[in-house]
Amino acid sequence: MVEQKLEKDPAYVREFERTLDVIDRAQTFFLTTHLNPDGDGLGCESALSLALTCLGKTVTVVNAHPVPAVYHFLPNQETFLTQAPPGVIYDVAIMLECPDEQRSGGVLPIPGGAREIINLDHHVFNTRYGTVNLIDPTAAAAGEQVWDLLMALDCPVDKAMAIGIYTAIATDTGQFKYPSVTPRTHRVVAQLLELGLEVGFMNEQIYERVPRAAMRLLGMALEKVAYNAAGTVGWFAVTQDMLRAAGAAENQTENFINYVRSVEGVQVAIFFQEMSDGRVKVSFRSRGRVDVSALAYALGGGGHKRAAGVTLTQSLAEAQARVLAAVETSLAPKS
Repeated sequence: MVEQKLEKDPAYVREFERTLDVIDRAQTFFLTTHLNPDGDGLGCESALSLALTCLGKTVTVVNAHPVPAVYHFLPNQETFLTQAPPGVIYDVAIMLECPDEQRSGGVLPIPGGAREIINLDHHVFNTRYGTVNLIDPTAAAAGEQVWDLLMALDCPVDKAMAIGIYTAIATDTGQFKYPSVTPRTHRVVAQLLELGLEVGFMNEQIYERVPRAAMRLLGMALEKVAYNAAGTVGWFAVTQDMLRAAGAAENQTENFINYVRSVEGVQVAIFFQEMSDGRVKVSFRSRGRVDVSALAYALGGGGHKRAAGVTLTQSLAEAQARVLAAVETSLAPKS
């Protein structure tokens, strides 16, 4: 355990102390994150499951979807399940970066149940459904919050845990490019490096192992990028036909949207993905005055000011028309 002052508001500190107390008293833990798990959720699960196991706790990690191949380097990920063991009652369920119960993708409610729910998240629109709600919208990633927990638990933090935390922070900040990054973010990363973490190795694992099929798909998608008349909104899509033609998987599109976000003049980038179940997954990125979390929330989704998303039960054409109209309204001058 490393003694360090938690520089947060008093309400958050109280919830943090409650979290530590709940963890200390419990023996069996159930960990999960949102559906279509990303680097932040998976990295947090990896690091926290290792720490809890180090403390002699029994940990089960269950997600709605399998770990994408790009994250197979994460320690302990091979133990993650996609179905909860039936009938098991857990002392504590820890929800990581899951702003509401629906975002668990059906993992909640847990078949056997849990006596306590720790809701750890950094989304503004979190519904605070836990018995303990550790919500910090100022954190650049949930990984920052989990790092604070690791520092306070009576378990030596090691390089394996550092890999999970770095993955969480690096991916949720767009490689430290988003405005959510703070001096504290870099201080946490500095501590990870002191544990022997190799940044070059980490970035190679996360960003430099793109499958050829995913590269083919990216090329097909970028050929169809469209812009509004002002050039402030850019959007593109991946269909099921494109996935089949490229030989790619649905979960190989995670960073596609950043290519359009990087185009000069674009303030809002939108990526539409047609899913195999007929729904359309919509991702938003902003680098201007548009709060895309409010936009996504109005459509039934959520996220952060500069990165958000929603899944719509509509055809691709209908989803595009609905979303683009909402974006243009948000960009219109306010009277």
